[in-house]
Amino acid sequence: MIIEDFIAKRRSTIMLTGGRAPVSLDLARSFHNTGHRVLVAESARYHVCRVSRAVERNFLVPAPNTDTEAFLQDLESIVTSEQVDVLIPTCEEIFFVAKGLDRLRRHCKVWTPPIEQLGELHDKWRFVLLARRHGLTVPRSELISTHEEWLTLAAKERQGECLVLKPAYSRFASRVLFLSREDHPDKRRRFLANNMNAVTPQTPWVAQQRIYGRDICTYSVAFEGELIAHTAYPSRYRIGQGASVYFEPIEHESSREWVRKFVKATQFTGQIAFDFIEEEGSGLFALECNPRATSGVHLFGASGGLVQAFLQPNALQKSGTVLTPKMSSRAMLAAPMFAAGFRSIRNFRELGAWSRAFRIARDVVYNPMDMRPVAEQLRVLAEAWRTSRKHGISLVEATTIDIEWNGDA
Repeated sequence: MIIEDFIAKRRSTIMLTGGRAPVSLDLARSFHNTGHRVLVAESARYHVCRVSRAVERNFLVPAPNTDTEAFLQDLESIVTSEQVDVLIPTCEEIFFVAKGLDRLRRHCKVWTPPIEQLGELHDKWRFVLLARRHGLTVPRSELISTHEEWLTLAAKERQGECLVLKPAYSRFASRVLFLSREDHPDKRRRFLANNMNAVTPQTPWVAQQRIYGRDICTYSVAFEGELIAHTAYPSRYRIGQGASVYFEPIEHESSREWVRKFVKATQFTGQIAFDFIEEEGSGLFALECNPRATSGVHLFGASGGLVQAFLQPNALQKSGTVLTPKMSSRAMLAAPMFAAGFRSIRNFRELGAWSRAFRIARDVVYNPMDMRPVAEQLRVLAEAWRTSRKHGISLVEATTIDIEWNGDA
């Protein structure tokens, strides 16, 4: 992917896709606050970037996973008519943007790898194979694609295994299942039998050794196989077993070195994030990869922390500079942070820790100079509720129903 640097003080036109994500709002404010013009293309009717003062124009585009060609036609029309300099996908629509990479990059710089590379990273099984091939640590894993393979997980010789089961394509840990060594054999067999219809050759799952330890998340921007921005943060507060809602940076050299080796080996260019487990005495294991923006963006703030990475990657690469957030940075999604806190608080000590964390963190949506996205969250929630009722899915699944990519051709 050819991405040239832009002159530092030149006003560029930036278009973000995936305006529904709070990370997109932070990026929009970041580019706006450093003097750039920001546009957003989004298939959701309501989203936090829609009403932000940081965004000059919003464009409603077709749902990428149901009408990919119309989606790409609209994007191409926007980047040409608005003279877009840089296009940055943020959510899972990146896979559909990548399908049109050749046509879009004739008009602007596009921050996405080719679809073939994205697909390998997004598929939890192919990612494991890729990491192994480069000598990087991942949990012991196997692909499950038939009912027979699924039911063998209940075999007597496997009853002492603790396993994590998840679809090869999934998000937010919304469909993760656990098998414990403490489970009675009959309970284990019933559990597997009740869930086996989810597994088919077209929708395989991954059975992975369960590792106990500290959760570590990373977010990076890489350019031609070199890190140019990076942060790591623990998963301290989360909703259920899914996404974190509180973010504080930590110095974590082993995860940084793992990521550095990975992007070097794959010559990766783009945004990339990993979920790790650090097991005491055994080291670090990568669980999965998200080749797109994730919540680590919030640690760089809305004051321009990542602008140089997207506009001047060559300069950073040549100088060997890796942008990192301030260690004092704290960010949160305030509304889910309330829910996460109350679900996890078991005593006064934990209450005190949660309240201190809440007081010192920046709410990534609230900004006294840009208040409308706060109220927009209610419209987003109402729309997700209507979608979830209509399709019989969870609220979380409803937020990505039109952009999910599950290895489709």
